[in-house]
Amino acid sequence: MNQNKNPNNIYGAFELKRIYSKNYLIGIIAAILLHLFLIITYIIVSPNEEKSKLTEKLQIITYVDLGPPPSIIPNEPQIAVSAKPTFGNLKAAKKGEETTEFEVPKGSSEVGNVKVEAPKPVEKKPEPVDETYYVAVDMMPEPFGGIEKMQQNVNYPEQARREGIVGKVLVKAFINENGEVTRAEIVKGLGYGCDEEALWVVKSTRFRPGKKNGKTLKVQLTIPVSFRPN
Repeated sequence: MNQNKNPNNIYGAFELKRIYSKNYLIGIIAAILLHLFLIITYIIVSPNEEKSKLTEKLQIITYVDLGPPPSIIPNEPQIAVSAKPTFGNLKAAKKGEETTEFEVPKGSSEVGNVKVEAPKPVEKKPEPVDETYYVAVDMMPEPFGGIEKMQQNVNYPEQARREGIVGKVLVKAFINENGEVTRAEIVKGLGYGCDEEALWVVKSTRFRPGKKNGKTLKVQLTIPVSFRPN
């Protein structure tokens, strides 16, 4: 077959195949060189940008003396900042000479004796005291040993004995948290010395204090004191 009549030769297929490898190699080399150029350019340019950013971040701003900060309390008078106080001119001491800490400026006057008043003691207000005497609580006051023990201390008055007085004197007793009778008064009396004896017996008796919810309280209690001849 004649080579000139081959269809591949007519359309240039062999020519394209012959130069394909050469063109492929040139393209690979060009791509590599382009990438190297871009990488080198980035390496050169990037550090300068990073340095400029660091320079902006590390920029030191100096301030002048602004004085005291503004007050957060409205309408508060501002305190002027004065210079460091001076107390006269310092004077060099000579050997053997009595010295003071500073030289008193000429034309200054003596201060004299300054009276320092001691601070007045703060008076503590007494805490309010509950003076309420309750009538009914969970546990009413009771004499130690019971009413019978208290009754044994009663002395029948001679005047009541002569008159044949028999009965009960009702005494209202005001008993505090310690079981002590702070006050007593006659509710119903018999006279003939019985009232005075009943008051003395009740005031001399020690009681178990009244309680409510487990707390001792002041309680008023009416106590009968019996009078009869032995």
